[in-house]
Parts: sequence; structure tokens; C-alpha cells
Amino acid sequence: MSDTLLSVKDLVIHYETEDEVVEAVNNISFDIKKGEVLGLVGETGAGKTTTALGILGLLPPKVGHVIQGSIEMEGKDLLKLSEKEMRQIRGKKISMIFQDPMTALNPVKTVGDQIAEVVLLHNHCSKAEALKRAQEMLAMVGIVPERYKDYPHQFSGGMKQRIVIAIALACEPELLIADEPTTALDVTIQAQILDMMRKLQKEQGTSVILITHDLGVVAEMCDNCAVMYGGELVEYGTLEQVFDNPKHPYTRALYKSIPSLDRDVHRLEVIPGLVPDPSDLPEYCSFYERCSEKCDRCNKFDPVRTEVEPGHFAKCLQFMKEWEG
Repeated sequence: MSDTLLSVKDLVIHYETEDEVVEAVNNISFDIKKGEVLGLVGETGAGKTTTALGILGLLPPKVGHVIQGSIEMEGKDLLKLSEKEMRQIRGKKISMIFQDPMTALNPVKTVGDQIAEVVLLHNHCSKAEALKRAQEMLAMVGIVPERYKDYPHQFSGGMKQRIVIAIALACEPELLIADEPTTALDVTIQAQILDMMRKLQKEQGTSVILITHDLGVVAEMCDNCAVMYGGELVEYGTLEQVFDNPKHPYTRALYKSIPSLDRDVHRLEVIPGLVPDPSDLPEYCSFYERCSEKCDRCNKFDPVRTEVEPGHFAKCLQFMKEWEG
């Protein structure tokens, strides 16, 4: 039996309107093993959330389109399943913690009913049993079970995020997609949420795709790391490979922008310029305009993803030249 839980191959996703075509995700491939945590890193607009929505089949109707690729789980291509079949997978086999806990919860339903809803949908049980499970999940994420009758506005931001996590984990999914689960929270609450997620992940053996722009969170939580830029995976490998031996100029630039206690500097280093417009991507390297290591060939050719060491991939023409020559 393969230990690969989810396999994404050559995935391309576009948002198409009458005015333009936004190339949000461009030919990305990665695998998630059972019990593994993958960090998906990149700036805003890199295509991280679109990738997650594509996996769950939640792209905006009429606008979002999967152009090519496959997303396989347990021998089934999720892209070929009907909406009815996907409803059986969402919440049961794959769950998602959405980015903003303030808008992820229904303001007119109690938190207990919102947790019980997913339990009733996927398990053959009574409403009383589902509400009991809701109380158990609240206790699991550190909230007094008796508060299951309360409404979202009666909780703080950090507690709302815990409730969203409780909903996502209520049916013990095999894969959890966490879309920047701590972005809107203060540093102290961030640490509590991450500790709780790590503990629950270990206890339940859940695989996780952690979407974030915080490399510190990746270092603390993840086994593997995938760096996205311009809708592409520009670097992919184990945590040690990507952190100790980064190959792509974008990955190295991200590290240089992190504050360090070891260096006495007046200003942090920044990556000049802006992310490329996904509706007008260049035919050459998408990082060319901002790259400090570019060469004469970089604006003439689009690099291909190259395995620089076993399991470690980078998409850089300059690096390919070094290894080919």
C-alpha cells in the first residue's frame, strides 16, 4: 500500500472573465503522505488559496476553471467527481480551516449547531449525539463544553479560530487544509493555536497542508516545504533541504527579509518590485524583474523544475545552467 494520501499533478487553474484570463495556478505538482505536514509558502497572490480551493472543488462557479491536471486521493481523481460525491469528501476526508474566523462562522447559529451540522452530514447519528460530539470537540480545542449554546459574537477572535478548527476536525478528516489559520490573531494566541494544531495533528495522525507566508510557522510545524511564486512551485523539498540549502533566488530573498537576532542592521532587506500580474504573466521566468541573481538568459527562457538533490526541486534557469554546464 502506498503511503501517499493526496497527489496533485500538473494542476493549472484559471479565473476567466469577459475582460481577462487570470492564470492563478500554473502547472504545479506535489504529494502529501499520510501524517505529513506540508507548508505552502508565498506572498499574497501566489496562488496558495486557489490551490486549496481547487483540491476541495470550491472554485467560484462560472469563473474558476481547472484547465488541466489531476488531484488523486485513494485512487480517485477528485476533479472527475460530481458535486454530490465531493460533498461526501468535504468535511469527512478533507477539511479546511478558512483564513478569517470572523467570517467563517454563521452569526445566527450557535457554535454547537455549526459543529453538529458537519457531524450529522457525515455520520449516521441522532442530533443529540451530534451535539454531544460538538461539546467534545469544544473541549478538545480548549473551550468550556457548556458554551456550545453560545453564538459566534460571544467569543474572542482566538476562540472563534478554535471553533473553526473544531468544525474542521469534528469528523477526523485524513487531510486538513489550514489557510493562514493564525494571520488575524495576536502573537500569544498564534502560539496557542499552533501548539493545539500540532498536538491534534499528532494525536489523530492527520495530514496537513499549512498555507502561510510566515516562515517561522513553517519551521515549527512542517515536514516538507513548497515555495510558490506567480502561481508556480519554484522550490520544493524537505524542511531541512529548503531551509538549510535554499536554491531558488526567491526562497533566498524571503530568508533575507526575516529579522535576525544575530545581525545588527538598520533596515530589513526587501524584495524590490511587486508580484507579477497573473493576467499578464511573462513567457520567461516570472521572478526575473525582482531577481538580484538574474542573468542574460533569464528573460529569454522559462525554466523547468529540476531535481537538484533527491527530493529537492527548484525552478531556476541560472541554477540549471550551473548544473548542466
